[in-house]
Amino acid sequence: MWRPCWTPTGATRARLKRSLCAGLMCAAAALTAPARALADPSPSQILALHAQVMHRSAVTAGPGGTEIRGRIDSGGLTGTFTDDRLGLESRSELDLGPIVDLTVDDGTHIWKSDENGDVWELTGVLRARSLTARSIAFEAYATDPAQAEYAGRADSQGRPCYAFYVRAPGGDRQRICIDAKSYLLDSHEFDDGDQPATLTFSDYRTVDGVPLALRVREAFAYSKHALVFTVEHVRENVALAPSLFARPPARSIELQARRVVVPMRRTHSGYEVPVQIAGHAYWFLLDSGTQGIVVDRSVAAAAGVAVTGQLRAVGARAIDGLGMARLATLAVGGATLRDVTVGVLDFSSVSGGTFAAAGVLGFPFFDAAVVRMDSHALTLEISAPGDIGASGGGERLAVQLDRRVPVVEGGLDGQSRRDSFLIDTGSSAELLLYQRFARAHPDIVSLVTPARTGSALGGTLTLHDATLAQLTLGSVALYNVRATVVLAERGAFADPYDAGSVGMGILRGFVVTFDEPAGALYLQRGADFDDGRFRPEYDPSGLPPIR
Repeated sequence: MWRPCWTPTGATRARLKRSLCAGLMCAAAALTAPARALADPSPSQILALHAQVMHRSAVTAGPGGTEIRGRIDSGGLTGTFTDDRLGLESRSELDLGPIVDLTVDDGTHIWKSDENGDVWELTGVLRARSLTARSIAFEAYATDPAQAEYAGRADSQGRPCYAFYVRAPGGDRQRICIDAKSYLLDSHEFDDGDQPATLTFSDYRTVDGVPLALRVREAFAYSKHALVFTVEHVRENVALAPSLFARPPARSIELQARRVVVPMRRTHSGYEVPVQIAGHAYWFLLDSGTQGIVVDRSVAAAAGVAVTGQLRAVGARAIDGLGMARLATLAVGGATLRDVTVGVLDFSSVSGGTFAAAGVLGFPFFDAAVVRMDSHALTLEISAPGDIGASGGGERLAVQLDRRVPVVEGGLDGQSRRDSFLIDTGSSAELLLYQRFARAHPDIVSLVTPARTGSALGGTLTLHDATLAQLTLGSVALYNVRATVVLAERGAFADPYDAGSVGMGILRGFVVTFDEPAGALYLQRGADFDDGRFRPEYDPSGLPPIR
């Protein structure tokens, strides 16, 4: 059977809720399962009956692949999805108005691409999620008991089912429900950042001996909009070109010179750079922690572009934005991006008038270039991907880009354990720690200081200040680090994957080079570097304001 795959984006300040459609086929000799005994079967019997109904072994394999086409509906938008599969290789694409989402899996590497032509490989949390999703798609859990943990009888929207937790080798933990009458797959649940998501399968039909769910609904716990996938066309044993399963081509920024240098300015919002759109000049916040490029509604109006679809921005809470727009060009000095899809927000409304920049430069900008940021000199150097000299000799740190934000490993308080930290040039703090991490590690950070209130996109936050003895990034040790613990159950700061984020309070001591096309970050000690070992007694009143 096919199912839509998803791209949970984790918790960052601006994200676009989307779903990636991946058609995955399973087969059986018939839809009718053996009659269930009065007593529930054992877990192994349930999986055996499920495998009998769903497994592909009943279908004679041909030399070609599988092709699925269909329609997707969500929030008033209608689009299409395609899926091509040959063995363990797959290519799945969703086209929904301004949104394009592509996943290519060659059986070893998993690549993503979006409407802006950004390309990145899954190497972290989303790779783990994809591996378990692949196991569920092929019912590998049904024949490998080590992957399935029985969770008992359950209920799926009034339908009795048998629940199992599935974890593939190297994957994360997800939940499925097998219908207690038909033994077909009823639903598939997973955590999408700070909220649960559920895929529900219905309208099963037999297509070439295969039980196929012609309708799949993907719903998110805290969102009013669901995505509905409807299969319209299925072909088996189709000749598929090997190039379909190769890494998608990535685009690069257009440069007027080998390296373009533009000025930066420091404001209460952060570090901003000059941007030109449709003959108008603006200042945009340079924000590596944002998954897209976002503009104020006034910028879209001045450019004369239509705003379509819906944007969901996430800060202190989720915010429904005005939508998305397509810009012909966006230039940062002598560096130009063409045909750029951007989110559109009313910054004054969502920030209470505290955000002064006209826009935010996030992942599509960082993914198209090598970006070298010198906060002491207040310069930003932009060069083409592959410019090996742009790093300036800094120490290389590997970055994960699964959620379209740079995440690196670091250590706290000199411990051997390594945790994940978002590198966030849009934050003025030194170090933010998320509630889940802080409460799970009271030996590292304790909430003993009085609570205070901070502000972020979408509302206010409850904060506690702390001092950490040490933060290690690569080979660099930083001491007496000023940390802010953010108490949040939902929103961008309820991140379940990372320990926290490293902001400009620390990064401004380095010349930071983002080489996201190569999956790397370089840190070179700058003119303002201070490892903090001789800092005076920590004073919370001296903290920079949090964003």
